[in-house]
Amino acid sequence: MRDGETGRRAFLGGTVAVLGAIGLAGCLGDETSESDGTAIGTETAADTSTAEPTQTPAETAESTPTEPRDVLFEAPHGATVEATAYGSGDCGVALVPQINLDRESWRPLAERIAERGRLALAVDEDPENRAASVRGAVRYLREQAGVSTLVLVGASSGGEAVLRANATTEFAVDGTVTLSAAGGTDRAADLQGRTLFVVSTGDDDRFVRTARRLHEEAPDPAELVEYDGSAHGQAILDSAHGDDLRRRMRRFIADACGE
Repeated sequence: MRDGETGRRAFLGGTVAVLGAIGLAGCLGDETSESDGTAIGTETAADTSTAEPTQTPAETAESTPTEPRDVLFEAPHGATVEATAYGSGDCGVALVPQINLDRESWRPLAERIAERGRLALAVDEDPENRAASVRGAVRYLREQAGVSTLVLVGASSGGEAVLRANATTEFAVDGTVTLSAAGGTDRAADLQGRTLFVVSTGDDDRFVRTARRLHEEAPDPAELVEYDGSAHGQAILDSAHGDDLRRRMRRFIADACGE
């Protein structure tokens, strides 16, 4: 899908928070729900040729992340899903990309999450059923990895997938973050845990409307962050607002993980 350009006022959780500018592209998706599947739980060493995270002394003191490793698990609809796991810990964070990207696009954020003593799982969801793929990731993290708290993060089509997975999985979800979610408003009232909805006001109007409706209909605590500019999905992390967004996500994940 191609991004549109529109302009709108911005606010954060009901408070105006217009910040800066930039833009890129993304896509959308949709899902149906089924019961959760059984994890295969196969892990192999991942290519780490580009995985050299820079750690400050404070970050190193918090934890020493394990090397990234490839993971396979089964989704409820029978598909085998590929993912890369970073780090370890009692808090798991599943990262789901937008339709024009893959799990490798989450590497910088996943490494930061691992540096802080958490388990990050970057997922390549099955395009035929993205939400079921995320439900498989939830089961893997809960049953195979044994995390005690869980956060879902998704961009555009991945944002819709994590919302639908949150609302239909049998497992507890403690927090969900969407960047320019492509849909999922019909399940907003069913969401578990705290939520953070992020969008650019210059993005296509449907993404702006979706974020606002999600914020209006999701149970508390729910937060909306609107940035100016037209950056879509994961591109917001590379925009002028990237540092602010990473700070907000870091605080959100810490709160959802009970830290």
